[in-house]
Amino acid sequence: MGILDGAPPGTETEGVIKFNLHYDRTPPLPAARLTVLQAWRKILFDLNLIGPTGSEPVSGFGNVSERLDHRPHGRSGFIITGTQTGHKPALNPRDYGLVTGWNLDANWIEAEGPCPPSSESLTHAVFYQFEPRVHFVFHAHSPEIWSRAGALDLAMTSPKAAYGTPDMARAVHAILTFTARSTGLIVMGGHQDGVMSYGPSADAAGLALVQALAKARGSHVSINDLGPCPTGATPYRTA
Repeated sequence: MGILDGAPPGTETEGVIKFNLHYDRTPPLPAARLTVLQAWRKILFDLNLIGPTGSEPVSGFGNVSERLDHRPHGRSGFIITGTQTGHKPALNPRDYGLVTGWNLDANWIEAEGPCPPSSESLTHAVFYQFEPRVHFVFHAHSPEIWSRAGALDLAMTSPKAAYGTPDMARAVHAILTFTARSTGLIVMGGHQDGVMSYGPSADAAGLALVQALAKARGSHVSINDLGPCPTGATPYRTA
C-alpha cells in the first residue's frame, strides 16, 4: 500500500489531491459495471459541465461517483473517476478508482484501482456516509448555476470552505442534515463554478443538474419535457 500526501495548504490548482491517500494499485473494474456512470459522464462532458480548463493539456474539472455496496468483509465504498481525468472526452475502466475507506477528521482516504481517485473523493464520501438513499454523486462546473445560486434558491456552502478539504466535506454534511433530501444540488461557495448533484439513481442526480442549468439560462423545464431518461429509468419528480 502506498501513501501519498495531500497538497500543501492554500494550493487551489484544480484536481490536486489535498487529503492523505492510502492507495493500492489493482486491476480495473469490468466495463459492464461502469455503463451507467459512463453514460452520464459523457452527457455532462457534452454539456460542458465536465471538461478541460484550457490552461494545461491534462487539466480538467468534474467527476462522477457511484455507491458500491456488498463488498468483501461487509465493507462498502464507491466508484469514482480518477484524479486528472476531467479533460478527457471519453473514459475507459482504467480511469476509475474505488474508494474503500475514509476518515473525515483525519483527512484520509483509502482507495484502490488502476488510478488514484478524484481530489473531491472526501466530499463524495460524505454523501454516502450520511445519506444512505444517495447512490450517485456528480461534481460539475457551471458558471451559470453558480452565479445564480440565490435566484435559483440553491443551498450553498461557505465561501471559506475550499474544494477537496474536510471543511468542504463538513459544509456539505451540514446541508444534507438540514435538507434531509435524497435528491438535490449543492453549490460550492468556496470553489468557483463548482456544483454537486446527488440522488438515488444516476438519472435523478444528472437531471437535477440539467434542470438547474435550464433554469439558470432563463427557462423552466420539467422532467417530462426532457424525453426518456438516458439510462431508461422512470423520470423522477422534484419536491
